[in-house]
Amino acid sequence: MTRIAVVGTGTMAALHVEEWLHVKGCEVVALVGRTEQHLSNLAAKYHVKGFFDLEEALRQVEIDVVDICVPTHLHEEVVGIACMAKKAIICEKPLAISSALAKKMVEQCAEYQVPLYVGHVLRFSPEYVEAREQVLSGAIGKPGIMRLSRKGPYPKGRDDWYKDEAKSGGVVLDLAIHDIDWLRWTFGEVERVMAKQIKRENLDYALITLRFQSGVICHLDVSWGAKSFVSSFELAGSNGMITYQSNDHVPIVIEMFNEEKEDQERVAVPSYIVRDTPLKKQLQHFMDCIENNESPIVTAMDAVSAIYVAECIIESMKSGKPVEFYKGGILN
Repeated sequence: MTRIAVVGTGTMAALHVEEWLHVKGCEVVALVGRTEQHLSNLAAKYHVKGFFDLEEALRQVEIDVVDICVPTHLHEEVVGIACMAKKAIICEKPLAISSALAKKMVEQCAEYQVPLYVGHVLRFSPEYVEAREQVLSGAIGKPGIMRLSRKGPYPKGRDDWYKDEAKSGGVVLDLAIHDIDWLRWTFGEVERVMAKQIKRENLDYALITLRFQSGVICHLDVSWGAKSFVSSFELAGSNGMITYQSNDHVPIVIEMFNEEKEDQERVAVPSYIVRDTPLKKQLQHFMDCIENNESPIVTAMDAVSAIYVAECIIESMKSGKPVEFYKGGILN
């Protein structure tokens, strides 16, 4: 039995704990959190011992894998502790608040020979996996123009950390990173980006254009400020188009503009009607890689590259100008 310590007690941590129940050969043996009420509630629900400190958990409990679900700006510290303890690491995206810091973390794990897996879950989402396979098989001919969208309510976090871009990276680093990773996985390296942002109280919106070395052009819009989570894509090629709308399985939707949802989750996540959720598939894949010493579908350096593209998008939003890449992926 592989013993898991989940670090974090927010929305994503709770989802991870729930999905670990369905990953064969795994057991959550420790929960680590900062908020006493959240920690005690989650620990009681899943009958797991709670700790306020990862180092204390490592001293008291036998742990094989540390699963990190804390705010982005805290990833470095937790990865460092798990790395020094020689524990396999799973970390929620984005890996770090900057590509330089993310690369440093990857190098530290390599030095200590600790496997590091980063959760870019679209690589396990059936609609995105199938769309990529169709594109690569030539189903739509030569890929041309892509339109992707990802929107949700403004996330809530302890101390409003999402509103502090020094901690969260804002809507681009935290939300658009999903699509950035999938786009790189599907269409290759980015050549140029241009982006605009609208930001005010409880709204963070970005309109992004990415041009790839392959010639593909993508228009991506992301926002925190919608009533509920929704994502979509239109992938157009010389022979056809692939389309997807996340809310197509919802027959009737009623939205009241001034209604505040009291039961709204702190972080909105997509809903799935499949038995094996993308998160469960992701965790199972990482465990298979650990057990068989195999490379994952998404490498730690893929995670670094996605952050780098996000940084260039943010730079474009700030400067109002396009940002060009060299073929080696270095900012021009």
